[in-house]
Amino acid sequence: MRLSRRPAYLPASQPKNAGIPRCGTFSLFANREGRVFSQVNFISEMFASGTLRRYRKRHRHLGDDVMKHWGWQILSGLVYLHGHKPPIVHRDLKCDNIFINGADGVVKIGDLGLATMLHGRTAPQSVIGTPEFMAPELYEEYYDDRVDVYAFGMVMLELATMEYPYSECSNAAQIYRKVTLQVRPAGLQKVTCKELADFINTCIAPLEQRPRSRQLLKHPYFASIRN
Repeated sequence: MRLSRRPAYLPASQPKNAGIPRCGTFSLFANREGRVFSQVNFISEMFASGTLRRYRKRHRHLGDDVMKHWGWQILSGLVYLHGHKPPIVHRDLKCDNIFINGADGVVKIGDLGLATMLHGRTAPQSVIGTPEFMAPELYEEYYDDRVDVYAFGMVMLELATMEYPYSECSNAAQIYRKVTLQVRPAGLQKVTCKELADFINTCIAPLEQRPRSRQLLKHPYFASIRN
């Protein structure tokens, strides 16, 4: 059997601080009895502190500025994904799919297994994702990249309250009913920072009023970071 390998590489087109783990490939080719087998492995950055959800639960007393910097990095990742032509929609953004290096505070979006390229809102899409983070229009199967903005708002809510959105519901059916009726999660009442609460409400607003990820970079919530 003869083996040949192609080394890993990091795409030059992806900025280092894009908010998405840099990824390379490692290909293995095997020739056995005239048959060729191939295997492609993806190699990404290592995040020693694990998921943002786990990290947040271990560090319960964090200042508002810390969460603001996390939010900025996550939003930068969405801007990078949505900036492609056609846009890439994550469709399952939540703290379980965001990773952190606690030593330097670097946060990046991962687990793009449900991501898709968006070819306009008119085409039917799959109903997919985690109910607590799914925008109302996802259930209608017609959506655009702003479903990630909605999920991002719920991510910020989870970071602020350290609990899943709609934790007052006991099953997915109850969550579905509240989301489709556009009833805000009870956890919003626990957000003591008015600036953050206003930002979350902007993210989870009805589709017609909801900004896109790039527009959110100019939101007053991030004024201290931009300056």
